[in-house]
Amino acid sequence: MTAQFDAARSDDEAIAAMTAVVQVHRNPTGWYNNASFALPLIAAMVTALAGVVLRNLDVLAFAGFLFVVTLCMVPVVLVSWRQTATAVVLTADGVTSLHTGRMLKSLVWSGVESVTRRETQGNVRWIVTASGGERLALDGELDNLDRLIETARRLAGLPRGEPAAS
Repeated sequence: MTAQFDAARSDDEAIAAMTAVVQVHRNPTGWYNNASFALPLIAAMVTALAGVVLRNLDVLAFAGFLFVVTLCMVPVVLVSWRQTATAVVLTADGVTSLHTGRMLKSLVWSGVESVTRRETQGNVRWIVTASGGERLALDGELDNLDRLIETARRLAGLPRGEPAAS
């Protein structure tokens, strides 16, 4: 059984326990899709291949360094992944983010004040802000993000804003 399948099954179990579900939006990515892990791994493999082809120990040593960087990033990526939503569920009462069936954050529509777009270094993220400053982040990797944002605004009683796709 793959980790992605386990996450979907756990999310499905949590979603089945919810009432008045309007929409479910899944995050199809995995922890290994994180650039902090994937980029040094790819660079290490390409560099190692070049070192073997060129028979150059300096290039192979650099590939070894990149593999060490990759290994050092694994715990960092895994810790941050635990706070990444594998599913976002919109219900008649509010929005809930789940990570493999575990609730990360939940906000009720009556308290939601805004749904705003935030771009940081090319990454688009939407922030649902409730009274009291509570926030729920909606990452750009979520399936059908346009529909999620549109429905969230409608359920929260907010005016239509800019579309999610840019």
